[in-house]
Amino acid sequence: MMKRKKTLLIAAIVLGIAFMSAAGILGVSDAGTKENPLITLSYLNEQFKPEVLRSFDETLAAESAAAQQRLDARIAEYIQTVDEKLKDADIGSIGFTLVTLSRGQTVSCAVGTELLLRIGTAQAAGASAPALVDSTDGTTLTAGQALTANHMYMVTIQGNGFKATADTVKVLIRGDYLIQ
Repeated sequence: MMKRKKTLLIAAIVLGIAFMSAAGILGVSDAGTKENPLITLSYLNEQFKPEVLRSFDETLAAESAAAQQRLDARIAEYIQTVDEKLKDADIGSIGFTLVTLSRGQTVSCAVGTELLLRIGTAQAAGASAPALVDSTDGTTLTAGQALTANHMYMVTIQGNGFKATADTVKVLIRGDYLIQ
């Protein structure tokens, strides 16, 4: 038992001396101060900063490429959708149709139909006034009044339209109409 106490005492003394020595060394050390920094500015500028920038550039390039691929896929999907809708659309309702008439023929139109007299002469026709609205001048025509070439007319009452008064009349029409 005595031997054991002696061993413990020696061990305690050795540990105490070691602890005091370590504390003394650490207390005297000036690591991390301005004179003895933990990391040097040259290391930051020459090693660390370029590595961080390279890593950032690589990550940015990878993310940009992935985003571009996603964007390209969405654009392709959108183009396909628009193409399908255009393919299924009634193109006749989008553009004008060139209609050639002879003297005496009458064209009755649906509401919203647009007319543009290109060649010949014609008169407004319709049971209800106004027969046509001149969108170019902002005026109205009653039945029997002459249409002016290159003026845009709109039908605002179902069945109104115009009558060809020349041997050959060419009219651009957008909308529903019936030739009589």
